[in-house]
Amino acid sequence: MSDAAIPPRVQRFIATHIDSIEKMEVLLLLRAHTTREWNAKDVSLELRITEASAVARLKDLTARRLLSELDTRPPTYRYYPASSEDAQDIAELQATYSLRRVSVISFIFSKPNDRVRGFADAFRLKRDKDEGDG
Repeated sequence: MSDAAIPPRVQRFIATHIDSIEKMEVLLLLRAHTTREWNAKDVSLELRITEASAVARLKDLTARRLLSELDTRPPTYRYYPASSEDAQDIAELQATYSLRRVSVISFIFSKPNDRVRGFADAFRLKRDKDEGDG
């Protein structure tokens, strides 16, 4: 399936906010239950991921202002995008994922991973420097 199967708005949202299927699943889970407060353990049990991974995803989505963290012990989270534009993007992501699951997954996996890109860039810079010295 091609990227054309995914609306440009959804492509931009994924490029900006989503670097893994797991992160997207956490976001969409909380969106599906907007009145519920979720802690990391509940998310981990629902999605069958580790609690540590759930914590990392919840904190990242909160930092991106897509979730709200409540001052509880343990911390709980709710779906609460900071902007109506983000809310619309997430709704369109959900709709697209429901209809074109494989296309969305393929698009996420085709994104260059920042850590891999940074690692490759480090070698490129070293090679360029070495070539300039010789």
